[in-house]
Amino acid sequence: MKLKTGSKKAGIVGKFLGERDSLKRSQMIFMLWVLIPIMSLYVILRIIPILSTLGLSLTNAHLIRPTTKFVGLANFRYLLRDRIFVAAFLNSLEYLAVAVPAEIGLGLLFALLLSRKVKFEAFYETLYFLPYIIPMVPAAIIWKWFYSPGEFGLFNALLRTAGLPSVPWMGDPQITLLATIAIHVWKRLGFFVIIFLVALKNIPSELIDAAKVDGAGKWRTITRIEIPLIKPVMMVGSIMAIIWSWSAFAEVYIMSQGSDTSAGAQISTLMFRIYQLTFDFAKVGMGAAISLVLFVVSLGLVLVQFKVFKSR
Repeated sequence: MKLKTGSKKAGIVGKFLGERDSLKRSQMIFMLWVLIPIMSLYVILRIIPILSTLGLSLTNAHLIRPTTKFVGLANFRYLLRDRIFVAAFLNSLEYLAVAVPAEIGLGLLFALLLSRKVKFEAFYETLYFLPYIIPMVPAAIIWKWFYSPGEFGLFNALLRTAGLPSVPWMGDPQITLLATIAIHVWKRLGFFVIIFLVALKNIPSELIDAAKVDGAGKWRTITRIEIPLIKPVMMVGSIMAIIWSWSAFAEVYIMSQGSDTSAGAQISTLMFRIYQLTFDFAKVGMGAAISLVLFVVSLGLVLVQFKVFKSR
């Protein structure tokens, strides 16, 4: 009798384990059916282009010439000797060094001010965010008119009205680059204001009230409670700022066109140089080499950013 009871229990346990294994298999099959289309799309849109760019960077591929020859690292060796590429690389670094702190710092400052329940808050939020939804090309064209020399430029007209000398916004390469960076910051700033503002508003009010009860002033509340609690959002924002600044193109392209601007090579960035080599000179292999440099440096900067925020 005990033997029959034991075998019956073993049968029930075996049936349960079998049903559990079957459920796991069903879940795995369902997950595969869900993930396969997404992963396939990711491979098609991300992995394959990266591998294709890597392959093209090792060739002398040309848009017009039908034959393609494997040249190994010759394209990268040429870039090290190319003064225009070095200038574009340094300009991109300056873009990064100026735009990222300005976007994160000003975005956080304005978000902190708006989080204090100011009047007409919705109006200010719209005012900050409006430049972000304007396409970059028409915005850059408008700013190009602002920077125009002579009687046509708005900024120089305002300077003359105030009794100040005109500034060669588009005549001096360094001023032109900084003026172009200002367009980039103006365009992207609203994004950072909004995401930081949303993060600040999601901080539990009990923490702020407890800090006030403990005698913490406004500055100490900001530095010890608010900023540390929105650190994950700040990390995402800084990564976005790095990627956008490092790959700036549209505003540089608009500002480098026309007779009243600096030469394109003097304010060129890496993305602008990729466009020049690929489409103006049809050197696809060379453009792919710069694209790979852009990708590797961007990845390195993002990894450094992760490590910095993690250590803090």
